[in-house]
Amino acid sequence: MSGERDPGSGQRLAPRLLAAMLAAALLAALSVVASGYLLLAIGRPRAAGTLREWLASGAWIWIPLWGASLGALRAVTWAGTGRRRLGTLALALILAMTPLVVRPRVFDQERIEQPRTLQAKARSILKWSYRSPARVARIVELSRDPDPRVREQAVLALGINLVVSDIEHATRERPSRFAGLPLRDTLRIRLLDALHDSSEAVRSEAARALWKAPRTFGRQDAAAETLAAVLGRATRPSALERLTWLALDAAAGAPDPRLKAAAARFAAATSDSELRRVALEAARDPARRR
Repeated sequence: MSGERDPGSGQRLAPRLLAAMLAAALLAALSVVASGYLLLAIGRPRAAGTLREWLASGAWIWIPLWGASLGALRAVTWAGTGRRRLGTLALALILAMTPLVVRPRVFDQERIEQPRTLQAKARSILKWSYRSPARVARIVELSRDPDPRVREQAVLALGINLVVSDIEHATRERPSRFAGLPLRDTLRIRLLDALHDSSEAVRSEAARALWKAPRTFGRQDAAAETLAAVLGRATRPSALERLTWLALDAAAGAPDPRLKAAAARFAAATSDSELRRVALEAARDPARRR
């Protein structure tokens, strides 16, 4: 009879419910992963780092649970009897509420890892820059590496990382989360020390890192002097062009008479038309720029 309950409907509901929950959980997880890669692709490493921190705080399991909850809610419409609908709804609510109780934080296993090779250290510096303040602190260790190539990459990252970006881009509506961290002073002190490194590339990267982040490190005259010296040697046959570009980039930032004068002298001396154009632009008074 049509009014009789189908004895097999409960058996059919279980696999459909499980399939709906698994599909929704996987879709939710994949969506978050795709969002992280998209943020990196469009040049938003700060936002990607924030997303990663949130996932590590427990959201790595919350997202699939919430997805499974939505899948269970979808299954309520084909649960059949009132009792099954109520049971399916209760399951959806339990899954949705579980994150309020279960907070499984991920403790990064890299804490005990020590990169050994040049490639491993380079990868670590790149990964740690926008992970967390604790990871940025580990880059300080690598900025003292015996290999100048590692020191150069590490010093570059000490000026471009989660902490510095957060402070430099803070607004009244969105104040910095890390302005009061002791790590801020640690980075500044290490960069000032690096101005005396035996490698000119390391000294140059340290100077630019200091000069390009005035809200984080304050005005550092020693950094301007180092960058002006780089431009003073830039026309020598042994000079590295990438360091010249680096110094010109800094000269185009916060105005400083020494840097402006050094850029102007370099523009008058160089035979490279593109470098001359950039040097003249860097030497120009900011008030006269359009």
